Amino acid sequence: MRTDKASRVRRALLAGTAALVAAVVVPVAAIATSSPGDEAAPVLISADDAPGTGAAASSGSAPGTSSAPGETAGAVADPSRPPVAGSASQGSTPTAARPTTGRPSTPATTQPSTAPGSAPSAADPTAPPAALPAPPAVPVDADPPTQGAVRLISPYDTGAVGDGVTDDSLALQAAFDLAGDGDVVMLPAGATFAHSRVLTVRRGGMTLTGGGTLRATREATSSLTVSAPGVTVSGITLTVASTTRRWDAYEQQRLRLDGATGAVVRNVVVDGSAAAGVYVGGGTSGFVLDRVTVMNTRADGIHITQGSHDGQVVSPVVRNVGDDGVAVVSYRQDGVPCARIVVTSPSVDGSTGGRGLSVVGGTDVDFTGIDVRNTYGAGVYLAAEGGWGTAGVARVRVSGGAIVNANAATSIDHGSVLVYNGTPDQLVSDVTLTGLTVSGYRASVSRVLGLIVDSASSPGIRNATLSGIAITGDGRPAALVSNQSSTTFAVTSVLRNGAGLVRTGGYFR
Repeated sequence: MRTDKASRVRRALLAGTAALVAAVVVPVAAIATSSPGDEAAPVLISADDAPGTGAAASSGSAPGTSSAPGETAGAVADPSRPPVAGSASQGSTPTAARPTTGRPSTPATTQPSTAPGSAPSAADPTAPPAALPAPPAVPVDADPPTQGAVRLISPYDTGAVGDGVTDDSLALQAAFDLAGDGDVVMLPAGATFAHSRVLTVRRGGMTLTGGGTLRATREATSSLTVSAPGVTVSGITLTVASTTRRWDAYEQQRLRLDGATGAVVRNVVVDGSAAAGVYVGGGTSGFVLDRVTVMNTRADGIHITQGSHDGQVVSPVVRNVGDDGVAVVSYRQDGVPCARIVVTSPSVDGSTGGRGLSVVGGTDVDFTGIDVRNTYGAGVYLAAEGGWGTAGVARVRVSGGAIVNANAATSIDHGSVLVYNGTPDQLVSDVTLTGLTVSGYRASVSRVLGLIVDSASSPGIRNATLSGIAITGDGRPAALVSNQSSTTFAVTSVLRNGAGLVRTGGYFR
């Protein structure tokens, strides 16, 4: 009966092959060959070879999120990160300018028992999954497609049930492995395929699409990993049955790109993750994340790391995440920093333990047309962090948009925008923030904007520019605080409640 059903599904899908290919391939090509928002793309320079760490087996652990020195709330031990040698002192003079960039040290067990909207799992999430039967034989088409034709593959062909309850792990993996270059694996709209194991797309050039849902039933092995070049993932939804805590290993990143050169992720929804919603690592290059929605994660919404480079993130929507909304993070141990990343029109609303937009180590990163609201820490955070061993920051630009109600957490003092150097040997340089409106403040935060370095021995912050920034509704003693020499930064047309700022030492009132 299943074979008959699969045949009917294939016949119906084949009738719309031309429309499908046009819908998936043509817009992707347009995105990949043009800059977002018709703006000039960053100048491309020769890409460094990515380190081999991202090619490790999925059992390896990875830095799951960006964190300021001392941030341990909800995190588990991460063997790929260097040990944290205590929190940085975070600021010398003026005293009021010292940011508390770390969240309170709270054991992982104090995290909420489940992700928002999820029910606790009755099973032990760390126990190995139950043994599954051998995958069914894959039926052979009686009339195979002609050479060069697009082949449509349904998980029903490989034995999937698609009822959201039956474990379809083996059938889904078989369908992915059956697809070759140019083939399309269809998850039909309205169908939900449950999986208890990590799923891996390892065949280059295939497309995964169709409007259906992949539902992870076991948080410890909940990832969909793309580890082949030229793969497109379009129009599907990724969910997780429940999460009990924040995880950090590769197997828990809900959608992971691992060295997936030329990957395109388009109109995908990630609702729930034990770690990051979308994790871009392994030196992934030439990637496009187009109109991706991420919500209800334990860690970052979108996390770009491990030397990934030359990527575009177009109109991401991030809601209610456990750490940063969109983060570019470069650890010195990765060998090369993330580089040449363009993030256009990001919308971030709600974080329970992080910042809105962050670059914690990275070069040539642009954020344009931002909308950041209701964040735990800073709305925009550009930093080199000593405690986590991150690289420096160079040529980062944040232009146009709004920051509203940032830094709600009373335990840290970021303000709405924080440019920060907590390292003794890395430089934060050539940072530009321009064309922003900033409003909504916790009464006890010491400032709206900050340029802060931990110690006089640090290389510090150089060539920072703040221009065309309108701060409204603020009445605190200082709108901008810096403990850097006036020769290291420029402030132009930064207004508070319509009036220009007046400098007194390290305070701009």
